[in-house]
Amino acid sequence: MVRRRLAYSLLSLAVVTSCSCVSPGEGPFPASDAMYFPVGLAVSPGGHTLYVANSDFDLQYNSGTVIALDLDRVRSNVPRVWEANAPCGSLGQNTMKLLYPGPCGPISLHHPPDGQGSLVAASVRIGAFATDMIAVKRPDAPASRLFLPVRGDPSITWIDVEDDTDLEPPFHRVLHCGGERCDARHRAGENPNTNLRRTVLPPEPYGIAVSESRDVVVVTHQTTGSVSLVSNAWDGIPTLEFVSGGFPIGGVGVAALPVPRYVTVSQSDYQPGFLATFRASPEIDLIRYFDDRAAAPARPFLVRAGVAPIRVNASGYDSRGIAIDPTDRRACEAECQDDLACLQACASVPVQVYVANRTPPSLLVGETRSNVSPTASDDLVTVFDTIPLTYGASRVLLGSVVNTAGQSERRVFVSCFDARFIFIYDPVTRRIDGQIRTGRGPHAMVLDPHEPLLYVAHFTDSYIGVVDLDQRHATTYPSIIATLGIPLPPRESK
Repeated sequence: MVRRRLAYSLLSLAVVTSCSCVSPGEGPFPASDAMYFPVGLAVSPGGHTLYVANSDFDLQYNSGTVIALDLDRVRSNVPRVWEANAPCGSLGQNTMKLLYPGPCGPISLHHPPDGQGSLVAASVRIGAFATDMIAVKRPDAPASRLFLPVRGDPSITWIDVEDDTDLEPPFHRVLHCGGERCDARHRAGENPNTNLRRTVLPPEPYGIAVSESRDVVVVTHQTTGSVSLVSNAWDGIPTLEFVSGGFPIGGVGVAALPVPRYVTVSQSDYQPGFLATFRASPEIDLIRYFDDRAAAPARPFLVRAGVAPIRVNASGYDSRGIAIDPTDRRACEAECQDDLACLQACASVPVQVYVANRTPPSLLVGETRSNVSPTASDDLVTVFDTIPLTYGASRVLLGSVVNTAGQSERRVFVSCFDARFIFIYDPVTRRIDGQIRTGRGPHAMVLDPHEPLLYVAHFTDSYIGVVDLDQRHATTYPSIIATLGIPLPPRESK
């Protein structure tokens, strides 16, 4: 019983494992075509592949994995249960709705209803205890990469994948990282000889974000009060450049600030910024990146440029996911074309900031403005509202739903890991207008770029829930309509 309670405490990601270093080669190889404690989801640039990062959380295997799913076939296998009298077909009725919500039985990755073979197109092994995953598209050429903070190494593991933006089928869903297990060359931060400062990545990397220019990667750390900088050289190897200290313990969420279009058009000297959240301190920190181009050789670095306290909650501690929405500013900029005076005025349009906070459980709502100066120190957040949630708020995702008129409307999605809910927040009406009942441990989320669907990785039982986000479907919006993968309860509960 003690072991089970500990397992579920860890599942909620509220405490840190006692050892962050896991020796490769211990235990059997993980299945190359299955999910096992998924922690990250990402979609390819063209929307044809769904990537899933599996953490091997209970160390039953010698590594974690990243698998690539054929997203086109995933869509075609999702039953159209919103249609009148739509049958579940070969999936049958769901007899475990309390644990795994949805009207139909699960879609097997190996034997889906379409009968065309496995939905898993590729797989590669990574270190244990991955915490997140982001997909990064090269802005100036066809290329795409995945980046994953991995606590077991510790490293920032990177994988080259297909940029399917303008491609026609068939697609080549190959994961390139040096072999069947990502090699040392693809694990930034392990080798001090690869950077000018001869430093290594601190333990417990957790949150990850990339700049709009796609060449600056920032990573938070849970136990060391530090934030790391990785340069993403598209024609070379991503490299750990700098570790900045002096931050609160418990670094979790991080997100990149949008760069005002005035900066791009005027070619101003502007250094990217990031916002970070922490479990142990009620604040949102502004982090500024400096490229150090005037030095020879250049040695880029990070600076803790400011601190914004969280005062709208009783305590404000234990902030997790963070998301930044530049929609209003971008709409202003779209009307300016290249008029510098107009663009400079648009730079002061607030950018919305959303944070999942656990003490008390709530969605924090704030904003930040920029003066497009070289330092832009006034990118500090002002938090002005708190939206009550249920316990276990973890991740925040920006996206949209389709309304009853068939039009797209902005929404903010907040997963509550412990309570088994995802809340849908309308930033226009400033209220919660939807609740999604999930299975155990909803964590990573990603939107389908072609259909009004939300994919939710269920950490506890190792499967993906598919959520209907189309309000024209009166009987199924907003709810889980399909289970992708056969749920696998954690070993302690068997």
